[in-house]
Amino acid sequence: MTISEDTILQRTSFFAGAMLLCYAALTVWSNSFGAMQHYTLFTTAILAYSALRLISRSPERGTDLGVWTDRVVGIAVMLGGVSAGGYFFVNAETLELTQPFVSQTALNMGLVMIVAVLLAAWRVWGAAIALICLIMAAYMLFGRMLPDVMQARMQPFNVSVSFLSGIGGPRGILAYAPLSADMIFLLLIYGGVLHAVGVIEIFGEIGALIGNRLRGGMAYSAVLASTFIGMVTGQAVSNIALSGVMTIPAMKKSRFSGEEAAAVEIMSSTGSQLLPPIMGLGAFMMAVILGVSYLDIVMAGLIPGLLYMFAIVVSLYAMIGGHKGLQDLRQEVDLTRILWVFPAFVGSFAVVIALLVLRFSPSMAGFWGSAIAAGLAFVRPAALRPALNNIRDGLRAGFDTAAQLTIILAAIGLVVQTLTSTGLGVSAGALISDLGAGNIVVTLLIGMVVCMLVGMGLPTPAAYALIAIIVVPSLIDAGISALTANMFGFYFAIFSALTPPVAVGVLVGARIAEAGFLSTAMAAARLGAMALLLPFLFVAFPSLLAPTALTLQGWVAILCFLGATILGAGALYGALSHPLETMTRRVFAIAGPGALVAYAATGWTLIGVLPAVVLIAWVVRGIRRRPPVSVA
Repeated sequence: MTISEDTILQRTSFFAGAMLLCYAALTVWSNSFGAMQHYTLFTTAILAYSALRLISRSPERGTDLGVWTDRVVGIAVMLGGVSAGGYFFVNAETLELTQPFVSQTALNMGLVMIVAVLLAAWRVWGAAIALICLIMAAYMLFGRMLPDVMQARMQPFNVSVSFLSGIGGPRGILAYAPLSADMIFLLLIYGGVLHAVGVIEIFGEIGALIGNRLRGGMAYSAVLASTFIGMVTGQAVSNIALSGVMTIPAMKKSRFSGEEAAAVEIMSSTGSQLLPPIMGLGAFMMAVILGVSYLDIVMAGLIPGLLYMFAIVVSLYAMIGGHKGLQDLRQEVDLTRILWVFPAFVGSFAVVIALLVLRFSPSMAGFWGSAIAAGLAFVRPAALRPALNNIRDGLRAGFDTAAQLTIILAAIGLVVQTLTSTGLGVSAGALISDLGAGNIVVTLLIGMVVCMLVGMGLPTPAAYALIAIIVVPSLIDAGISALTANMFGFYFAIFSALTPPVAVGVLVGARIAEAGFLSTAMAAARLGAMALLLPFLFVAFPSLLAPTALTLQGWVAILCFLGATILGAGALYGALSHPLETMTRRVFAIAGPGALVAYAATGWTLIGVLPAVVLIAWVVRGIRRRPPVSVA
């Protein structure tokens, strides 16, 4: 039997990913290379792996121009990335000592590396992102030729090339290489291992088990499954694509509309970026920017993440309460499979969290999480052990995710370097501060809008990287702490994936649901409306970002948000457990979201407890109005 050329290329790409995994695992314990050699080698290996994946893509229907474009670009990325990366690796020590006054050969190789990264970003992430990165890199390289009014603080050509290509230092395309190589790679492989050993499928089973016991249970099972999956992938758009193909059709069978089903999946997958162990990649970037451990960021995001998921579940409950056409479909659940497979998740997840709490590196946590999940998978009965194909597919999913994120970080490094070196980021931040005129509320509102616009169409890590330079400094200047300002920016970087007209997350969900784009965006906005207020709440009460040091005002803020979310959901959907009268909806709107905003603005405790008081009064009123139960 002959083996096709595509199969050989796919096996070669898998072998390359496996070699990179072995190298990453070894560096957990020791590294015989210097820092720049290590990061150059890792980035070059990622480019080589991505090039092989591009070359090995096969057309779905006959000969496709896009496939041939992938192959041509893949060859260019392979030749350019490996040759430039190899040169930088061999000459790392010399380049560190002489940069930016390096030889013409080094500058040429720097330009080749920049082109290789941009080409890879184009085919992996799309033309829009690659074009943005190209324009910003070109501005830094050739901006001095523009009229004076368009010039910023410019650098000589050799300095610009040196900085953008990362020659001799962790800048430009290597700015986030420490993040990629030393923090997230093995955690993303851990997510791939969970795929391989069947844990991801079990999340759907557990969701179905809960969903079978609730009205509209299919939607609740989708929330649970999407949240669990997102907790170990840390990406919204890929999570929507991964879990949405299972959850959205299932919800539609239960008579949810396409827009409703897509909105549930979109908002669940989006919020999972706020939950450990991986959160969004931006959380790792925040740890680097603030110079704190990743665990500190996890703890800061814990309460907002839980409140976000509460808001989504309550809004879903209100949606179901007003839904007349739902048809509950019971799903078959394999309890035996759950009991045998779930320990692989519980055991490995507990170890990952414990290692992070004990201040071990994320790479160490990812290594042991992967090892334990794989080890526990092979103590199951033979019928429930993962097959060789499952292991290969799961690891490949981990390799692909790590490669995609490393490439976008390398590409966005060009933008970040341009913003910092030319002073454009400082100028944009100063403009926000000027428009805010010292008013913290106005500054926050302007910052929110800018975050949504800057991040539009970008994956969360890329959006947050730009927001951290453009928006966050203006928030800090307004008197907000660095952690709170960065969390505010990170939160809206996540939401920017839902901002029309690009709204990549909405686009993916709507496509799976075969629903309208704008109507899906509106349904998602309605479902997540209350969650949109959360960043303003933790800016007003920063102790929400410190679970171990919550103040009384922080506890009242949590109580206020819980009550306001329930009332707000009832006002938005016109129902909770049952349809609401018009006057009740108006009271709920004022006493719910209205009171939450007023409490955030004033800090008055009486206003903070108002939503809970109104909610209790409504429940008591409903109990009293029920007809007495007759006894035969």
